[in-house]
Amino acid sequence: MFSRRGRLTGLKRNPRGESNYDSLLERDYMLELERAGGVISWTKDHGIRIPYRMMGFIPREYVPDFLVTFADGSKELHETKGAGFLAWIETHDKRRAADRWCRQRGMIYRFVENSRGALFAENQALDRLERNAGRKPRNVKSLDDLLK
Repeated sequence: MFSRRGRLTGLKRNPRGESNYDSLLERDYMLELERAGGVISWTKDHGIRIPYRMMGFIPREYVPDFLVTFADGSKELHETKGAGFLAWIETHDKRRAADRWCRQRGMIYRFVENSRGALFAENQALDRLERNAGRKPRNVKSLDDLLK
């Protein structure tokens, strides 16, 4: 898969004032966090590593994209993913582990996907995919059809 990497500078809500991005979705989300009401800071350099088991048995560590701090003192982990990653088993494994990790610490994990062009949204696409996994296969023409 093609991914465009780069660096944004002049950031007001990032402690270093600059940050690297690993995809255009990450870059766009950084800009969204810079403008979002209630966000006082965000960083990709948080040092958080969440243990998980890929496919239930291969030990791995997951580094979420962003640690976001809000004006009320609450903190959330945010992960950005393009639509192409939604069907990956590893994406589900990471998401479940991060959600559990956050709940144990009184935090929220937000999965931000762009299949519908929405940034800074708590989309439930993976939940729907998991819920529908037990259903009989059907013909679909698009990701939107799959998520119905």
